[in-house]
Amino acid sequence: MSNTTATRPVIRASTADIAALAEFLSLLFDAPVMITASDEVVAAPAEPHLVMIVAETGGAA
Repeated sequence: MSNTTATRPVIRASTADIAALAEFLSLLFDAPVMITASDEVVAAPAEPHLVMIVAETGGAA
């Protein structure tokens, strides 16, 4: 059995793609989307929300 917590899905996308995906998810789940960097702390608001964690890589997308 593999350790599923050690792997993370990776999606390479442009800034415009990330913004469009956040808008889509916000409409789909009827909740605000907070976009943050992978090294930033996000305070949890009282209402339901989604957090999209984005990290910049040195490789070409």
